[in-house]
Amino acid sequence: MEYWIDYKSFFMNAEIVRVLECFGHGPALLCATLRRFPRKMWVYKAYPNRLSIHETVWHLADREVVEYVHCRRFICGPSSGVPGIDSSPWASCYGSFYQDIKNAVNIIRALRMVLYRSLEKLPAIAWAATAEVPIYGRISLDQWLEIRERSFAEQISRMDDIYSEWLEVTSSAKAARLARKSRPMEMHVSTNS
Repeated sequence: MEYWIDYKSFFMNAEIVRVLECFGHGPALLCATLRRFPRKMWVYKAYPNRLSIHETVWHLADREVVEYVHCRRFICGPSSGVPGIDSSPWASCYGSFYQDIKNAVNIIRALRMVLYRSLEKLPAIAWAATAEVPIYGRISLDQWLEIRERSFAEQISRMDDIYSEWLEVTSSAKAARLARKSRPMEMHVSTNS
């Protein structure tokens, strides 16, 4: 008789398994989200101090690098402090504007795959280990994973908001152009009556 063991459920509780699966599917969700938006609007910004979709994807890649380091410290040395790296200002850096989004997505995809594979093999005890993370304070690995997954989803939601704003602006502009084009015709019709 052959036995099959589901190692994920053997090692982790159901909620951690659920969040870990969402974490692992993050890059696919990002790619599906990007496919919904026309490329011409990826650089659109409603306000100069807000990120475009292009910058948001690079912000996600920068965060992925920093959080990869945080996670490795949780796994390999939970008692040691996690280095304080703030990637927030990186997204508005001029260099990301000229970088290809495919590279950012590849960074996210590669780091997520490595972390996902490492995390799915951890025993239950490892999920309770805590570490000091400068942005979050002292948290456990399972709390870190929940925060990461939630913040990734929030960034994707922001991309949807940017797209909605762009649609509103472009449809308003289109309506204004149509109104300007039709106005002379209306004047012509009214003067001939």
